[in-house]
Amino acid sequence: MDLMDSNSSIEEKNFYETIIKESAQYQSSSLSLSKYLAPYFSQAVRKNDKALLAIYYCLLADQSFNAEGARNNFSDKYYLKALDLEEGYSYQNVRIWVKVMYGFYLYRCLKASEALPFILEGEKGLEDIPKELVLDLTQTYKKLGYFFGTLGDYTAGIKYLDLGQRQEQISPKLKAEILDNLGLLTLKSGGDTLQAMKIFELAQTLALSENDSLRYAKILGNQAAVFEGMKDYHKALLLLDKDLEISRSLGNDRNTIFALVMRIRLNIANKETKDVRHMIAEAESLLLGSDDKKTILELEIHKLNLAMQSNDIGRELNARRRIERLQDSLRFLDGDPVLSQLKFMADKQKYADKLSLAQAVIKKKQAERRLWLILSLLVLVLFFFIYNAVRSRARKRIRDYEYQLLNLKYTKAELDRELVSSKSQVEEYVAYLKRNNEQINVLSAMLEEKGNVVEKDREELKILLQSHLITEEKWQEFKLLIVKEFPNLLQDIQSRFPDITESNLRVIVLMKLGLNNKEVANVLGVTPDAIKKSMQRLKKKLGDQAGMLMEYISDKEFV
Repeated sequence: MDLMDSNSSIEEKNFYETIIKESAQYQSSSLSLSKYLAPYFSQAVRKNDKALLAIYYCLLADQSFNAEGARNNFSDKYYLKALDLEEGYSYQNVRIWVKVMYGFYLYRCLKASEALPFILEGEKGLEDIPKELVLDLTQTYKKLGYFFGTLGDYTAGIKYLDLGQRQEQISPKLKAEILDNLGLLTLKSGGDTLQAMKIFELAQTLALSENDSLRYAKILGNQAAVFEGMKDYHKALLLLDKDLEISRSLGNDRNTIFALVMRIRLNIANKETKDVRHMIAEAESLLLGSDDKKTILELEIHKLNLAMQSNDIGRELNARRRIERLQDSLRFLDGDPVLSQLKFMADKQKYADKLSLAQAVIKKKQAERRLWLILSLLVLVLFFFIYNAVRSRARKRIRDYEYQLLNLKYTKAELDRELVSSKSQVEEYVAYLKRNNEQINVLSAMLEEKGNVVEKDREELKILLQSHLITEEKWQEFKLLIVKEFPNLLQDIQSRFPDITESNLRVIVLMKLGLNNKEVANVLGVTPDAIKKSMQRLKKKLGDQAGMLMEYISDKEFV
């Protein structure tokens, strides 16, 4: 099928895009949007246009989320309806738009880990279709830029925001918004400070020309961040005062809180703490009922520092208790600082690799089938019926193999997510290792079945098998987890048996976790005999202590 044929026509694309863009005028209420969309809903039902129906549900879901200011039953229900319609139409460009919309919705709900596969699938799809057929291209680029920028992938974030602001017919107001965020990502990425200021100034000019006071205030706050980085606190504070004045006058609590928190930070850095408590109180009053735990945590840290400076033991203890509770709850949020950001970067790469690999395999098989069909028609005309039967069986074998391989890849991705989410409990890591062993056994069995696996795909199976093993990097991450939950364990092992190597330590810990010889060999990528011989050499080296070692391993209780 031609690439253009897999998407809506230019006329259909323009029709869908007009609905998407015009619907923005009716976002103030669900009633006004429903009235606007009602004729299109009737048309979609009458003509069985599943693509139009999916767009309809996405627009309703987005309006419901914006109106409530949070995830709700209607927004979830409408988005799931849109996703369920995917099999009912073949338009790749509509599917990409729906994926990006839903992924960005999950990201706004602070569910970035759930959003990641949808965003990446949408991003990958953009590479395969002409730009003139992409629905709402500027907004799509903006959403991708915001998502990747928030996760710390500044290169991707800057790329998509730059593409977004370069699109023709972009409104000055939207361009100001995108440029403001582009300047912020340029600053966060450690890029040229002067370049970031130039971008902010351009955004500022556009915001003023559109009388967009809120965007102008946000830009002032971001410019203040530039001067904060340069330690020019005086200029930063002047800009923040303007930001606060505008945000308060507009009644925009969110931007007021952002400016207040930054001003508190600058006042403390500038050793001007006179009005800090008052500003903290104002920020806290605006945060009442909010779930913005990160901002609340930052305010508590400032309160702790003030209490310590004034030697107020009571306030200090209260602040410490609240900080501990907030840090504990933040530990499970997608946006939790450095470790979470690294996790998402790793997840992004894993998902991207798997999507690329799956698509490459499918394209390769399709190309092989087309070539085989052409050659067969030219050379084997006399054996048409025989060839047909053989080809049918070959197709079934390829489908079965592709299904099994993709299922293994999906299970591997599931295991990776479980591993990331289980880094707070050693017991869950053990369950992960047990499931990992099952997958290793399946992959090993597939590699041994020479008749069912084509030789050119054997390397792919080996790579997938290798990804299940405990690499040096995974081992170091697991050691950190053990030290966190059982601070004395590794030190205890090494003090009892000072002659053991790092390799011995790895085997001892895995056995103490409850893995047998074969399971330990599996996850380390060696043979059970190698583990057995390694333990024999260790026993010989330990001498009289060998019995103590085996007793220690057999005792599964961690201390």
